[in-house]
Amino acid sequence: MPNHPEDDWTRPIPRTPRGNGGRRDPRDDWHDPAYIDNQADQGASWQSDNDDQAAQAGDYDDQTRELPVGRRATAADYGYAEGEFEDEQWIEQEYAEGPAEPAGSRGREVSSRGRPPGGPGGPAGRPPRRRKKRYRLRRVLAVLLLLVLVYVGSMIWAATSIWNSIDRVDATPTSADRPSSGSGSNFLLVGTDSRENLTRDERNDLVTGHAEGSRADTMMLLHLPDSGDPVLISIPRDSYLEIPGNGSNKLNAAYTIGGPPLLVDTIEQSTGLRIDGYLEIGFGGFVEVVSTVGGVEMCLDEPVSDEKTRLDLPAGCQVLEGAEALNYVRMRYADPRGDLGRVERQREFLAALTHEMATPGTILVPWRLKDVGTATGSAMAIGQDTSMWETGRMALGMRSISNGKGQSLTVPIGDANYSTHAGSSVLWDEVKAGEMFEALRNGDPLSIEP
Repeated sequence: MPNHPEDDWTRPIPRTPRGNGGRRDPRDDWHDPAYIDNQADQGASWQSDNDDQAAQAGDYDDQTRELPVGRRATAADYGYAEGEFEDEQWIEQEYAEGPAEPAGSRGREVSSRGRPPGGPGGPAGRPPRRRKKRYRLRRVLAVLLLLVLVYVGSMIWAATSIWNSIDRVDATPTSADRPSSGSGSNFLLVGTDSRENLTRDERNDLVTGHAEGSRADTMMLLHLPDSGDPVLISIPRDSYLEIPGNGSNKLNAAYTIGGPPLLVDTIEQSTGLRIDGYLEIGFGGFVEVVSTVGGVEMCLDEPVSDEKTRLDLPAGCQVLEGAEALNYVRMRYADPRGDLGRVERQREFLAALTHEMATPGTILVPWRLKDVGTATGSAMAIGQDTSMWETGRMALGMRSISNGKGQSLTVPIGDANYSTHAGSSVLWDEVKAGEMFEALRNGDPLSIEP
């Protein structure tokens, strides 16, 4: 039987690692005819010796061996001793799950092409999937970071536009004996009957009259405690108080005589609370703000009819806008409670208006926030000493009030029809009012009911 060892595919072929420092690769010798003839002679001698040994032992086996399933074939599976190819045992390490690398052998196992022996994916020949996943994750994170930066920048742009649209007025009292700061912060919110930005036709449509100048028509004190819910207190414009340097008169006369500084000074001396911020809005600004949010829904228990302002509203829920909204908060002659009934409606309407302005669709969308904010900002004015931070706190405090948090009440009244030289005035209950302002100053809970 002819013996062709070069055709014996079952014989393990010694392999040499790639990048072996320029040594000859034995696998390349199979293409050399001289090497083939030499191997044939050696193979014949080797086969003859093995046949003789097997015949003497009586265990010659010429059958094809089955290779193992589920594991890598070893030398024993081919009928050889385990140590016969000891110098080629590195082949098993090359394909092992976690080969142990001898010290200093890493550089020798790198081929001349610069790739590790296991292939492009590493020693085990796996593709670099983890690297691709990390790359995709980084791309996603980069895009998300970019979107966050764009959104934050847009919100800063909207806030800056709103802040720059607000007018400034001097509202700092000139008195040298201003009250010291107490617990929390206090802000004065004033609505005036200014008609400066209204045309003659608009004055006729809004039934505002044609009086020149401006007077304080609405006054509210917003108290923000250091901890806890805010308190909104209505101060009737006809409150009979001592006006510094001008004797006793109705509160709105202080605005007429000395403008915002004297009005703030009068309230500080009457309440013992230091005013930290000032905000003012006129007739035209009020109407513009209401129109910007598309009107405010109010629910009336009874029909409202006022001949002086030509206001005629049915009972039930309805959206008020323009002249109806303005005259609803101004009306007092048709209200049996007069000025006290009006300040309650003003607080209710202001809370509802703030609720409409503070919806997520407005405050979370930069361009919508800018439109509503600049319309509101251009319609009002703040004190020169009122910072952006304080203005923001005022807005958040009013939002809490609109959501039903905190307290909304009126200064305790002793006589709602007190006769004075200035006409029918509102006289405070000095004891209860004093206790209320003292509690606010000290940060104590209020004991009076709204």
